[in-house]
Amino acid sequence: MGRRNAEGGFLFVERAACCGSARAFPKQSMMIDIHCHILPRIDDGPEDIGTSLRMAEIAAADGITHLVATPHFTYDERPAVSDIGRRVDDLRNRLDESGLSLKLLAGADIRLTYELVEGLQRKDVPTIDGSRYFLLELPDILPPNLNMVFFAAESNGYAVIITHPERNYSLLSSPQRVEGLRDAGVLFQLTAMSVTGEFGDLAKQFSHMLLKKGYADFVATDAHNNEVRVPVLSKARREVSRLLGGKRAERIFMENPADVLADREIRAA
Repeated sequence: MGRRNAEGGFLFVERAACCGSARAFPKQSMMIDIHCHILPRIDDGPEDIGTSLRMAEIAAADGITHLVATPHFTYDERPAVSDIGRRVDDLRNRLDESGLSLKLLAGADIRLTYELVEGLQRKDVPTIDGSRYFLLELPDILPPNLNMVFFAAESNGYAVIITHPERNYSLLSSPQRVEGLRDAGVLFQLTAMSVTGEFGDLAKQFSHMLLKKGYADFVATDAHNNEVRVPVLSKARREVSRLLGGKRAERIFMENPADVLADREIRAA
């Protein structure tokens, strides 16, 4: 899973599919954003390549080393998985030309539909950099057969990461439903701006409750632009460190995302 370097700092070794050949990065220098709408002209993210490049600059300046491009995705509709991959390649080439060291990876922010079960059974769902992990956005009104989706995912070798549960109407209205989701084995990704209160007090309080219960496995930016919803994690990381201590923050912002990229099991909090 990793090794120590000569200075005693821990190194994560990526699998080759992440960013080309395997490389090792000092853990203390890493922040990984697994949810970012950085691809231009594909969803409600940036409208042009210039905004995408500016977002990448902001992320790199904030200390983010790896960023997963996750456009909204509805199974059996556009964009196709191949289209996401092509657009990621295009933006990655532009990042290379600009000299930014940010590593761009492919993923998707998948909307829950009935057709998604078919995609899981066909193993035709866009995951984070080809790993078993995929982001799932729940509707505000949770369907009664939600566990069927989780069963289809698990039985076909997938692992589900629920995005921004702290902004879901059903969960905010009935917080006890969180326990059922965790019992089903799903992971939770909070939004950085929720943790810091920039999405309002209710989202902040719910985020902090999930963090204190040990139910927050990741914090990601869910950024959409370079002005309001920006790709910044450091502010939320400081808040999580204040709440839970540096080691827990390290796991949420670095270790767990690195395990996703390496397609390893996520350790329980």
